[in-house]
This record gives sequence, C-alpha cells and structure tokens, in this order.
Amino acid sequence: MYASADSEGVDILGLSDHFCLYPDGTSPGWSIRPAEVSSYVEHVLSFRGRGEMEVRVGAEFDWFDGHAGVLGPVMDALPLDYRIGSVHHVDLRQFDASPTFWSSMTQEERDEVFARYWVLIRSMAESGLFDLAAHLDLPKKYGFVPHADLSRVMDAALDAVAASGMAVELNTAGFGRPCADAYPSMDILVRCRAREIPVTLSSDGHIPEHILFEFERGLSQLHRAGFTTLTRFRGREKWFEPLDQGLASARRGA
Repeated sequence: MYASADSEGVDILGLSDHFCLYPDGTSPGWSIRPAEVSSYVEHVLSFRGRGEMEVRVGAEFDWFDGHAGVLGPVMDALPLDYRIGSVHHVDLRQFDASPTFWSSMTQEERDEVFARYWVLIRSMAESGLFDLAAHLDLPKKYGFVPHADLSRVMDAALDAVAASGMAVELNTAGFGRPCADAYPSMDILVRCRAREIPVTLSSDGHIPEHILFEFERGLSQLHRAGFTTLTRFRGREKWFEPLDQGLASARRGA
C-alpha cells in the first residue's frame, strides 16, 4: 500500500485496518486480533519518515449495540490519528459479505435491516468514541434497497453524527460494487451538508490497485452536494483543505 501510494504521488496516506470484536469475545478471520493491534500500529508508524509522503494510522472499529465498554479501553491504548466507526452487522449477522443474505429475505425484512442499521449508526455516534463514520449506506452494496420511508431513523442517526462532531467519508468503493454508487448516496450527502457534517474521501482500498479508486468522481460528487472542504486528521485533530485542491490533485493522479 505504501509503495503504491508513493508511486502515485500521494501526499498523505491513511492506513486503517479492521478491528471487529464480537460481543462473545471472538473475531472474524478478516479482523485484526486484539493481541495484534499494538504491533499493527507500530508497523504503520514505522513507515513515517521514509520519504516525503505523510503516513497516518487509524483503525476501523465495528460497532455493536452497547459496545462502548469493550472498544473504549482498546482505543485509549492506541496512538491513533483517527478512529473510524462502522456497522457491518445487524442482529449479529454480517450483511455485506454475500448477496445471499439479502436474496433470501422479503422486502419487508430488508427494510427492517436498513432501519436497524441506521439505529446502530445513531448509537455508534452517541458513544462519542469515533472521529469518522465509515461508508454510511453500506447495506445497499449488493443492489438491494429499502422500499419503506426511512427518513425518520436516518435523520436521527445523522443528527447524532452531527452532534458528536464526527466526520463522514465519501467511500468510492461502492462505484465498483453492484450498487454502482458511492457510500453514501447523494441524498444522504446532501442531508449531511445541511447539518454541516464535515466530509473526507476514501477508496476503502483493500489492495494497492484500489488506492485513489474513482477519486475524481467522488470529489465531483462532493462538489455537487455542496461541500467546499475535505477533512484531514492528525493526532485525532481535524483540519480542512479546499475541496477544489483535492479535485485538482485527483485529476493529476496525486
């Protein structure tokens, strides 16, 4: 990841592996184990000073209802530049691993999953633990969408995000998924802008080839939604850069 970003002329690289700890104390195979978190952070920090590119270390923490007491001590022990909160599970079932999760459901059941997702986003924001909300709108990944009006639960979740001081990301990975849309959608971006929720940009790159994936498209979408700045993090402090500066960088491949 570092070598690929450096070759692309990236100025600041944020690395954020997954930390998922189920309520029963186990972790899925795609997550860092609790015993590995400190060494992961140390390894990322070892890349600082190797060249002109700045390296930021973060982690993406999966949120389960009532999980603050579990995650708080882990986070507090780590010198992270930013803490990402995300929701991948509803009622302890991972909804973004396979389309079969959705295809076996009725539309009413799908609507309920979407509603429960936004309730969890709200409780995640209200925990006060996180700096950044990851890939809002992720349940649409496989092209299944709600038919019910979820404005009430969605707005309550976004109000909580705004009150917490968190930023949200425009995650461009969705452009390459069956939903063919970034996370979150334009409608949700506009709702975030109306609440003055700051925004950043991420490719959610799991392999080096995904670095800067559809960044120009993502930045253009943010511009259309009315955003004028991008959020950066260092030592859990936010600062802002002009969106047009990011757009120009994306167009020259940086």
